[in-house]
This record gives sequence, C-alpha cells and structure tokens, in this order.
Amino acid sequence: MKRRLFQLAALGCTVLAMPAHAACSASNLYTFSYSSQSYQTLSYSGSYNYTASNSLGQTMPFTASFFANGLANRNVNGQALPAITNLITGANGARTLSLGGIFTSRTSNIESNTRVTRVTYTFAQPIRDFFIEVHDVDYTNNQFRDWMHITGSNGANTYAASMVTPHGTGNNGILPQTASGSSIRVGSPSGFPNPDQAFGTSGSDNNNVNTGTISATFAEPVTSVTLTYGNYPLFGGEYSTGQQAVGIERLSFCPMPQVSITKTSEPVSGALGAFDLPDNDVIYTITVSNTGGSPVDSNSLVLLDLLPEDIAFRNSPFDGTTSLPFKLTGSAGMSLAPSGISYSQTGNGSFGYAPAAGYDNQVDAIRLVPSGQLPANGSIAIRFRAKID
Repeated sequence: MKRRLFQLAALGCTVLAMPAHAACSASNLYTFSYSSQSYQTLSYSGSYNYTASNSLGQTMPFTASFFANGLANRNVNGQALPAITNLITGANGARTLSLGGIFTSRTSNIESNTRVTRVTYTFAQPIRDFFIEVHDVDYTNNQFRDWMHITGSNGANTYAASMVTPHGTGNNGILPQTASGSSIRVGSPSGFPNPDQAFGTSGSDNNNVNTGTISATFAEPVTSVTLTYGNYPLFGGEYSTGQQAVGIERLSFCPMPQVSITKTSEPVSGALGAFDLPDNDVIYTITVSNTGGSPVDSNSLVLLDLLPEDIAFRNSPFDGTTSLPFKLTGSAGMSLAPSGISYSQTGNGSFGYAPAAGYDNQVDAIRLVPSGQLPANGSIAIRFRAKID
C-alpha cells in the first residue's frame, strides 16, 4: 500500500481587544528610576539608552530622546538642563531627570514644536501598564506657569494619559480639576480643553514634597510616550518669563503577551502499526505558549484550525478523563468547555455545524476558545483525534 502524505492544517491565533486586561504580576513589572543614575548633563538634541529591570533579573532597553525650541537660556539655578540631578525632587528627595530653562516668550500651543521642551521614551516592542511620575508642576507669578502635555502612541494611534495627583484629582472627570494644597490643575482650562494636559496654579511647589506631582498612566499598549513641557500663556498681570523646571523621577511598564502556536501530529498505532496511513488515527496537538511578561486576557484567545480534505474528525471522548473530543492540559486556570468549541462544515463556512458521533469527514474547520488567563511564561496543549481517509 502506498504511503500517503498530508499537510498539517493551517492554524491561526487572534488575541481579541478587550475593554480591560489581566493584571501584570509584580515580578514581571519592569521599573526604572533616575535615582539609580549618576549625575549627568544631557543635551536637548540627544538620545540616550537606558535599561529597565524586573525582580526576575530580566532587562528591557528603551531610549529617551530630547527636543527643545525657543529657549533663551537652558540654565536653571546654575544648572544646564536637561540633566539628571537633584535640582527637582519629590517627597523622597530622589534624583530626577530635570527639564526646563527660560523661554523667549510664553508657549502658545503645547502640542506644537514652538517654545517647548520635550522628552520621548521609545520602546522596541509594545508595552502596557506604563506609569511615569513627574514632580514640581507649579507656578510663580509673572515668571512661569508650568504646562505639561503627556501622550502615548503605538504608531497608528495617539492616546491621552490618565493623570492623577496625590490630592486625588485627575483627568477622568469634569475638567479642569484642582484641589486644596495642590499646585496643579489637571485638564486645561477653556480654550485648551485636552484632558492630556496639566498646568501650574495656586502657588509654587518645593523640593521634597509632592504638592506638584503628576502620575500618568496608559491603559492602551504603546511603543512611545512623549512629555512636552512649556510656559502657559500669559494671565492678567503677567508679562515676562523666567527660569522653570520639572523633574521626572521614575517609570515602569509591562511587556505585552507574546503568543506563539505550534501544531504537531502523532500517528496512533493501527493494524499496520503507527504510521500515517489510510484508516489509521492521528493525534493532533496544538500548543499555545505565552513567552511575554503579561497574561493573555481571559477568553480572548481564539484558535482556528483548518482540517485537510483527507481527514475525518473523531467526535468521541478523547480518553477516559473527559467527555469531550478535545483534551486541554497545561497552565492552571485554563479550561475548554463545550461552549468554547464550534465546527464548520465543508462548503458552509459558518461555525454552526453539529458533527455526527464517531468519525465525521464533513468537519473542515474547528474553532476553539479556551477560558481563563494564559499566564506570563505559561502554555497549554489541546489534543484531538482524526482518521486519515
């Protein structure tokens, strides 16, 4: 008898977009603090490479790139900016990346490239749960009114940061907002309505306190985050500019899930032995692995397997441990219920077919939706049987 050859079925995986995502574990959270860096004067035309790390000893690189326009002087209190320095600090007194200087005049549009300073953090792959902390957003009459604009991008879309101050105000409600004891107004006033902005108000902040601190995060995956800093347009009685600076203390993020899929086949021993021969069964194993640092959202993993024409799906319990024709093993918390299994009939295309008991050669595709979260560095294997016609 001539041995027949057949191809493994085509297999695709889709991670569906979900309104909320599974939490990143603390061990997979990458952190970076400027307090761990030595004192250094940087350049507004330069780019600098840094490395964030997690508690597992793993590292991820990122780049900080600078831009400035309209500075009359880059010095603040005798220090040339940008710089890693203790010029600006938060409540814990840690060193920060300080941005600022003296602008030639007030900034008219924080989203433009005129009379602004800017730092952009760029990542080689999409990240999630990005967090950054900025200190000393404040105001001094007739000198400066700090103006911050924070956005994230994934290359196709730009997102507004979710901003929160230690005083409980943020940009997720009616804007603008401020609070007693805070030197920040979150969300720009009338005429500049964007929620991804904040500016100094109600007096000056000092070092070693968090009066002017902003914490900014992004729910969406991003590949870059940009902080733009300027001097807010003149209020009544203001006519000049002066030296001003803010400090970025730390940032953190999680890598996205990295899902890979393999499919293997193993012949079941038949009358002629364990060979890929007609009338012999074969066991397919679909292995899904997440090598990324974040879990895959619950119920968002969708597997589509297209069966070859010379294969008859076996619609019988896979073995004595399950009543289903599929068996899932691997990461705890993952399972496959009857509601997560659907079939397509040859020539139909929709996944509403009910296969006959036993072997059914009318099944041309299988759709599997496992339930539960596929954890970081986790994997599952799904097995089923078919017969070679």
